[in-house]
Amino acid sequence: MTLLKIDKLNVHLGGLRILQDVDMEVNNNEMVVVVGANGAGKTTLARAITGTEKSSGGKVIFNDEDITNKAIDVIAGKGISMVPQGRQLFPDLTAAENLRMGAYLYRKDMPRVLRNLERMYDMFPVLRENKDRRANTFSGGEQQMLSIGRGLMSEPKLLIIDELSLGLAPRILSQLLDVVKSLKENTDMSILLVEQNVRQVLKIADRGYVLENGVIEKEGTGEELLNDEYVRQAYLGL
Repeated sequence: MTLLKIDKLNVHLGGLRILQDVDMEVNNNEMVVVVGANGAGKTTLARAITGTEKSSGGKVIFNDEDITNKAIDVIAGKGISMVPQGRQLFPDLTAAENLRMGAYLYRKDMPRVLRNLERMYDMFPVLRENKDRRANTFSGGEQQMLSIGRGLMSEPKLLIIDELSLGLAPRILSQLLDVVKSLKENTDMSILLVEQNVRQVLKIADRGYVLENGVIEKEGTGEELLNDEYVRQAYLGL
């Protein structure tokens, strides 16, 4: 069953067309990746889904409901959470406080907040060990763990992760990709990865889309795209 359907989505910024007639889908309990070079429009796509950027045409349908250009908090309340590019944590708040910010929609339900905090601490033990440290004292990898944890605190149906690999050492990225894969395999959540690191994410994706200059140029299973001659030459250097 289709969870997210994007139909002929267009976004203009500063008079420039950033996305042009983008069509894509994410099904229930599916991991989909959108890959492409820097500047292809990947982040704009993620922001248009979550309401951070306004579309100039087309539709975003989530769970059979048109959420095109709805307010950010309304879209979050429907079950979409985003881990933004560059983490965008609250630097002067502690790890625990940052995680609690992700539970804003049900902040008065303290048992639920505490239950989800424990889930995040179990997933990322380093956050439990350092829950009272300010976010700006964490390493890049630890900050990405914190950002993912904050995104998961809202119990989303769809988790969007924008540029997971940005600034991370290969070993840390591999660990986080294992976490993402485990989330897909052990929950009912769907995951949309928006990523430059083509090889790594296509290895774990159910399906993928190649976005170039705001246009979807290729789509297929992760394996199909990894073996596609154009993708191999343009993105994998093969």
